[in-house]
Amino acid sequence: MRGFVVVNKINDVFYLDCDTEFTNHINAQAVEQGLLEAGNYDTKILDPSMVMQLFSPLFMSQWFLIEQRKNPCTSITCENGFIFVFKQLEDLLIVAISREKPDTEQFLSKKIGVFIRVVEFLFGPVTNEMGYSVFCRRSDRWTFLQNLMKTWELLRKEEHSFLVEAIERLHVNQLVNEKCMESLEYAMSRLQSAGEKNIHHALLVVNSKLLSLYSNRNAPSLAESDVLCTILLARLLFPTNEKLEDLFSYRKPDDSGSTTEEMKSPASITVTPPLERYESAVEGDDSLDEDNYLSATETITKTKLPESPYPAVSEHVTEEETPTAEPKGTDMMGEGFATPDSASPVTDIHKLIKDNTGRLTPVGRSRSRTFDGMITGRVTPGPGRARSRSLNVDQQGQRADMPSIQRSSSPLPKGEPIQPVSPVIRSSPDHIRQTAFLSTQLCNFYPYQLDFVQIFPGMVIVLLSEIPRANHASSLCQLLRLLTDLLSGQKSQVQRVQGHVLYDLINTLLVKLATAMKKAKGNIERILEDIRKRWDNAEFKSSLLSYLEQGAGTEIPPGAERSLTGLHRKVKELFLHLYLYPYDIPPAVSQAMTSICEKAKVKLFDYKDYLSVKSQRNIVMTSYLDAFPGLVHFIYIDRRTNQLTAPSLNITAEGENHDATQFLKDKIWNMTCWVYGKLAEGVTVATAREGDYHYSYFMWFTDYQGAPKQIQEAYQEGDISIPPGILSGQFYSSLKRHCFPNCLPGSVNCYELIMMHVGLVNVQYIFTHRQMLAKQFFEASGDTQMNLVL
Repeated sequence: MRGFVVVNKINDVFYLDCDTEFTNHINAQAVEQGLLEAGNYDTKILDPSMVMQLFSPLFMSQWFLIEQRKNPCTSITCENGFIFVFKQLEDLLIVAISREKPDTEQFLSKKIGVFIRVVEFLFGPVTNEMGYSVFCRRSDRWTFLQNLMKTWELLRKEEHSFLVEAIERLHVNQLVNEKCMESLEYAMSRLQSAGEKNIHHALLVVNSKLLSLYSNRNAPSLAESDVLCTILLARLLFPTNEKLEDLFSYRKPDDSGSTTEEMKSPASITVTPPLERYESAVEGDDSLDEDNYLSATETITKTKLPESPYPAVSEHVTEEETPTAEPKGTDMMGEGFATPDSASPVTDIHKLIKDNTGRLTPVGRSRSRTFDGMITGRVTPGPGRARSRSLNVDQQGQRADMPSIQRSSSPLPKGEPIQPVSPVIRSSPDHIRQTAFLSTQLCNFYPYQLDFVQIFPGMVIVLLSEIPRANHASSLCQLLRLLTDLLSGQKSQVQRVQGHVLYDLINTLLVKLATAMKKAKGNIERILEDIRKRWDNAEFKSSLLSYLEQGAGTEIPPGAERSLTGLHRKVKELFLHLYLYPYDIPPAVSQAMTSICEKAKVKLFDYKDYLSVKSQRNIVMTSYLDAFPGLVHFIYIDRRTNQLTAPSLNITAEGENHDATQFLKDKIWNMTCWVYGKLAEGVTVATAREGDYHYSYFMWFTDYQGAPKQIQEAYQEGDISIPPGILSGQFYSSLKRHCFPNCLPGSVNCYELIMMHVGLVNVQYIFTHRQMLAKQFFEASGDTQMNLVL
């Protein structure tokens, strides 16, 4: 039984997501209290007003604790098993509710953090757009967000990258890498020739792994958290459940004319060269189409796998198996060492993590980065002509109702479990345009438009380009931040500055925006004029200056608060119309996307099966068994770049080894959750033995030369409120600032290593394996020096 609710201060429901059991429970409570008539309501639908009425006392109590006591509840655990977790987002209250056994407070907090990150990624600072959209129906917006969160939960249970929140890149040879980079280079130049300006990045994603990244020379750096959100969005828009068995399945006509399915090895399958296939397709030769091969969708439709459940809860760590004789201490690197006691089960399977400020460095004019450090020469696409945009109109002549989703493709394939249901623009079968707000050094919500082009099932090119007038986003976000601080009574950024200086700062930002957009027409001109009149009001100016000249902590006068609230609302409305207003996709862009798709298919056709296999068998554990006897699994994360290395774990639906492999995966997932729980408590080194396996976790820090650095100031639970990871916040940046207060930002690097050994392996060998693995991956990353000391 799960529910997820977002309300404002007057208990208006801005977002609601719940399962069938929660819906039935709330409807039953509403009938019992006389809010609904028995048998006179739809049992499959939960009315938001019922949630508002039943939970109103709880929500109002939380708002009272937030605004009056300044000490709100973070969670509530009820005797009947319900868990409530609370989080404030500006003037919204987010509540996660669950009575499912696998769900813990840690997981619900993580879910709220990811939800906030997703909302900000889609809507920027205009977070209330999720509840009361100007351009689309609320039900469509809610359905899209619900599907996006379902996709996240599914990927979190299946992929290392969403388990530890780091990017996993595919290991490919130089030839394949060059083909991929050529495809991305062509995509950027082709889109610019269609009229799109300022195309900064191009990504090639295979399933949930990053294969290639091509960046313009002057492009701002791309945050890894934004890459993960982009991959998450690509998996939602173009879902695929392709398995290895599908790659070697094809349909063979039998004597009766029907088709039968056969299994072939990769070596026994003969394919037509891509150029010949492409030319034959253009000439209309149907004999060379791909109908003989089972696509991922067709295979799933024929033998669809059920959605995998949450990983099973593992056994508790027993007192006999836990080395409790070794208390928390310090090793040569100053790391805390701790082992769990019998009351610390390795049962938590919710191990999403939070945000780091580490970024993928943009590629220059003649450099293209690959995972293994190989560099290939590339030429940055030249400038393109200005883009023309027109108002988006649907088939009924109404304004398009999805500002953040503009789709030019046909409906998603049948059999896909998750897909957006909002109205979209269709002009080609494999192109979707989506507005997103990325974190850059200039602005936390820099507006981009993301063009997703599906090449093959599971293989998607993503092009990131600036939205027109994106350069005003920094001023708008700064203005919104100042107004939000004033409304909250914090004055956090200007506590020691005189009031008229802050007034002049806000006035300068408003004048700058008005000057930059003095030629704007329509709604933008009207909103700017309304903002100017509100700001120039003499009574408001006098009241605001009087408030600003008072000390910190002074309550804002009611009249000034009303005027500031109206001004804040209008600035958000300006941001909304500038960056989230629905526009049609120009025909030239649609043609360019078709050309990009066709060109990439020709270039990558010979490698599509290879890349699909690599996305599921990127690294195999057998290559490490000889050098690391007893090692079952490991996850290595370089928090400088937030990239991970881990052997692949693939679970097939059939086979005698299915249960054993799934059991092993559950153990690894539960172990990872447990060690991140220990990290949140301030533990940087931990080992534990459970049953037949020995778990270990190591975090260490180095300087820019690779020499270990001893922690200057240890942190305890509660010092950093952000859970580990890069999606929900900048945990690792906060951790480095706290542990190394005297070091310059960027001078300290952080690494993590999670290992699973068979239980017979001695702890001494575990530490030796840690040193060997860390040195191996450090050298593979391209660094020339490594002086790791245990």
